[in-house]
Amino acid sequence: MTFPRLAFRAGQFGRPVAERTLRRALQEGLPGVQTVRAYAWGSRKATDNQARGALEETGLRLREAAQRAAPVPARTWPVPVYVPGRVRTWSGLTRALNRLRLEAGKPPVRELAASCGAAGRLSKSTISNLLDGQHPTVEQLAALAAALGASPAATDALLAAHRRITAGPRPPAVYPCDVVDRAEEEREDRREQDEKRRRFRGIPEEKEVELDPYDQQLRDEEEAAHRRWVAWVDGLSADELAALERQSVAGAGRDLHAELTAYVARICPGK
Repeated sequence: MTFPRLAFRAGQFGRPVAERTLRRALQEGLPGVQTVRAYAWGSRKATDNQARGALEETGLRLREAAQRAAPVPARTWPVPVYVPGRVRTWSGLTRALNRLRLEAGKPPVRELAASCGAAGRLSKSTISNLLDGQHPTVEQLAALAAALGASPAATDALLAAHRRITAGPRPPAVYPCDVVDRAEEEREDRREQDEKRRRFRGIPEEKEVELDPYDQQLRDEEEAAHRRWVAWVDGLSADELAALERQSVAGAGRDLHAELTAYVARICPGK
């Protein structure tokens, strides 16, 4: 039977479909519902309406099965350029994940779970819970970062944050030099994150990267704390430093960090 004849017979039974549509159905893709019905009612295999109806039902059932088995085309979304800073809390980690999702165009949770990055490691409910504040495991965090299309620098920052949070707070700094060393270490970490942002965005090193308000606030606080500690320690005499060290050794188990702050505030008012 020719395609024009098939289209004519289908039209006679109230299933009109263009000839080119019938031809295309045998060449590419999944045929539409109307096309399946046109083939069933236009075919010579069925001799009465009951047989034509049964043939249509079979064709629609086969089409539905093929549709379920067909792979869903992978959707792509914008690549996030955000690189988290030195995140220290679970809430900060949740904000970082939601920031990455926002820059990716806020893809639906269903599509994130079905993405190649997730690779079947995350369910829809798990992703939804993680974005709502549930504490992720390392594997879940890496899978969600991959699903969102996070850069290697962003993924490293997220995993580093996870290690930092699960390790718990560091013991308080006791000696003045230790306080300054930690402040300097934090500044180096921040500088390294900035360099990662520059490299990922293609920004020349001499050009200052623009931070989002949250990261800028963190940086300002860290730099202010660093300047404050350096000024306090520089203002201490040798005798004062020795006295602080003797207090630290004798006061094991007390909040030496708070005592150091109070002591320096007394001997260096206004700093």
